[in-house]
Amino acid sequence: MLLGHQVMYTYVAPFAEHAGFGRTGLVLMVFGVATVAGIWTVGALIDAHLRRTLLCALALIVAALLALGRYADRPAVLLISVALWGAAFGGAPTLIQTALVDASGPADADVATSLQTTVYNAGIAGGSLTGGFVLDGAGAGALPWTALPLVAAALTVVALGRRRGFPALRPSDDARSSRQGPSPARGCTPRSGNSRPPRPPPVS
Repeated sequence: MLLGHQVMYTYVAPFAEHAGFGRTGLVLMVFGVATVAGIWTVGALIDAHLRRTLLCALALIVAALLALGRYADRPAVLLISVALWGAAFGGAPTLIQTALVDASGPADADVATSLQTTVYNAGIAGGSLTGGFVLDGAGAGALPWTALPLVAAALTVVALGRRRGFPALRPSDDARSSRQGPSPARGCTPRSGNSRPPRPPPVS
């Protein structure tokens, strides 16, 4: 996903110029505002609908890239597509990281998230490099068509990962806590050495 995103996002300025829309600042502002809206939306849905939300987000990015590839010369389509792209991408990293922690379990969450950071940095570098070659060789108009199959591949991986990576139901809180081991029982703290049991009442 990030590979395809970076192919477009890194070179959004030359792409906007290619589309005949020279106001790159407005394009970036629309993307940024939509990203914030996407983060808020994901925060409201992630606990109950992680898989469905991630699938919808990736499908929106695919649709936005398709629209950018075919109709970017229309300013309204360009801005609406960028808004959909930003809203869908804004919460996607949170969705993926949550799914990663669910799959790895609390004991291995630190290792899993550190690997995610490495993969993200590699995706940023690889996407920017790929986009640069495409821009230099085929022009800005080819950028969405290069990003499209990459994001579609991510959508396919999530769709096929129903059993383990992206299940329909997230592990319950009880299941997560059981992986961490039993918690100490309440009311069972040992008595100190100086404490004595209460004396029985005197018999009259």
